Amino acid sequence: MELYISEENERKLITDILKKVDIDKSDADKVGDVLVSADLRGIASHGIARLPIYIKRLQEGLINKNPNLKVLREDRGVLLLDGDNGLGQVASSIAMKKCIDRSKEYGFSIVGLKNSNHFGIAAYYSMMASENDLVGFVATNTSPLMAPFGGCEAMLGTNPFTVSIPAGKEADIVLDMATSLVPRGKIEVSRRNGQKIPIGWAIDKDGNPTDDPNEALNGTLLPVGGPKGYGMAIVVDILAGLMTGATYLNEVGSLFGDHDRSQNLGMVMVGLDVSRFMEIEKFKEKIDQYIYSIRNSKKVTGNDRIYLPGEIEYNNTVKNRQNGIKLSDALVEEIRELCDSFGIAFDDYVMKASTI
Repeated sequence: MELYISEENERKLITDILKKVDIDKSDADKVGDVLVSADLRGIASHGIARLPIYIKRLQEGLINKNPNLKVLREDRGVLLLDGDNGLGQVASSIAMKKCIDRSKEYGFSIVGLKNSNHFGIAAYYSMMASENDLVGFVATNTSPLMAPFGGCEAMLGTNPFTVSIPAGKEADIVLDMATSLVPRGKIEVSRRNGQKIPIGWAIDKDGNPTDDPNEALNGTLLPVGGPKGYGMAIVVDILAGLMTGATYLNEVGSLFGDHDRSQNLGMVMVGLDVSRFMEIEKFKEKIDQYIYSIRNSKKVTGNDRIYLPGEIEYNNTVKNRQNGIKLSDALVEEIRELCDSFGIAFDDYVMKASTI
């Protein structure tokens, strides 16, 4: 039986669960907002599906429930922050807000964040910038899941980065990509649903191509574009990890595998005030025209639509806000079990049909 949940109820459910492990309501609301944003955009791997592992790490004391975020270095538009091992969504939102404020003041800002944790979808933070008429860039390193090009030992994370560019009447252009061919989350979804994965996504621990998600998760992911994705992963690891003083390469803590240490992830956030180049409304008008040009360009036979980066996710958000977020059977079982452990009535939050 198909189950759906409204964005309001999913946000409330996440907050209610996090409060059971003594997370402050405002922090719980922020985590909920980021996870719901992922589910609305159709990125189920980074939505409420991530909550069980966050709860586990909070209960094990691997994430600080009451962090004290500190400014370590400061020079006009440049900041370095220490997240004090708190929830990644909370620290990253604070870091991006500081980046936005400084970008408005100085025209450009770059904020580094170390000693943080998994922060959900990267686009959430770059979109904070474009919603404030800035171009936003955000990158994070992750636990080692990907081999260097030509290798079979996991040395690099999927190391995603995102760029968000404000538009006018059109949806903002939002690029959000892992430097692996697919993020780990897609393989987790395939495993959860009992599905094989395409050959070319990953290799097993011996370096052989595999369509088994379990073998893939025990092996390594492959970089997008071969040596190009490998090169991008290195750049992100250096800028977000090494440069900020966080961990990097295969010393980064695993969200799922390391239950004896924190992740100590690094993030880097950049804001660019485009009004320093041209009047913002003129810029957004030109971006709309740019979008029209791409969309109306000649299409291959059988294709009737060309999408801009982030447009499909924007359309998913509109649809899911209207119809509700569909929950897979496997995810329902996992979240129901989590709710039961805290005496929360899962069925009070969901509906059996899309009737929103």
